[in-house]
Amino acid sequence: MEVLRCEAQKMIYFLVGNLCYALAIQFFLAGNSIAAGGFSGIAIVLSTLMPISIGNFIFLLNLPFLIVSYFIKGKRYTLKTFMGSTIYTIMLNAISFLPTVTQNKLVAAVFGGLLYGMGAVFFMKSDASGGGTDLVARLLKTKFPSLSIGKLFIIVDGSVVVFAMIIFRNIEAGLYAIITIYVCSVVNDRVLAGFDKANMCYIITDRDPEGLAHAVQTELGRSVTLQHGTGMYAKGEHNILLTVLRPRETWQLKQIVSELDPNAFVVVASASEVMGRGFKKISDETPPDALSLHPLNNKKRPPSHTAGVQMPQKQKEEVR
Repeated sequence: MEVLRCEAQKMIYFLVGNLCYALAIQFFLAGNSIAAGGFSGIAIVLSTLMPISIGNFIFLLNLPFLIVSYFIKGKRYTLKTFMGSTIYTIMLNAISFLPTVTQNKLVAAVFGGLLYGMGAVFFMKSDASGGGTDLVARLLKTKFPSLSIGKLFIIVDGSVVVFAMIIFRNIEAGLYAIITIYVCSVVNDRVLAGFDKANMCYIITDRDPEGLAHAVQTELGRSVTLQHGTGMYAKGEHNILLTVLRPRETWQLKQIVSELDPNAFVVVASASEVMGRGFKKISDETPPDALSLHPLNNKKRPPSHTAGVQMPQKQKEEVR
């Protein structure tokens, strides 16, 4: 049952990813002659020269590479890619009647990249391929194993952008395409890295850590982990307090440390994603043996833990 649910979820991701790609082309890119890499970019250029739809062009461009893929990547991968490219073509043809949303090329480049990026994320979650640049890059990877997939994507998409500038005889078309590719990559990286940002704060102090830990727990509602460290210059023993906070809470931590130990050494590092109590949940259920903070503080907000940090058990001590 769980396997079926997982496969159904991947199929939904797959369809949504294809839809995002198709909408990006129909709403923003094709009508503004923005060829933002991939077979879709080539199809946008060629569709202005020949009376063939963008969707059909993409399908035809995929065919020779699918044949090569059968001998290099195998039957299973090729079949999944063929299904992906077919569904993509069907979706593009089905929405081809929809108008271009804006004639402002900059707006089109940004929002086209936004939809492209979301589509790429859904494709990654679906563990499938829609052909196009992804297929070409993976085939080239077998020929040039020293090059990373990322570099191969840049080479392939960059070639498409140059091709579009030559055919359209317009440098601006390539510049807008670069904006689209950049926005797509930023959205892709940000969604995959997570939006639940936080700051990981280390407080190195020579004073009794109980007072600082208690202030952070009661005033900020965040738990604190105590470690013991040795300075390698003077060989002195230090207390190291670790806590994870929302960015807006960091200034309060600075005030607390400034009042209780002005000589403390504080390091604030950005964490792209934090999971655990007080932040985004790892699962729907909270572990029954999870620690809680001061009971008075629990009435104000849900207790939290310093999540996502793995330390040797001998060096870890929870300060209450």
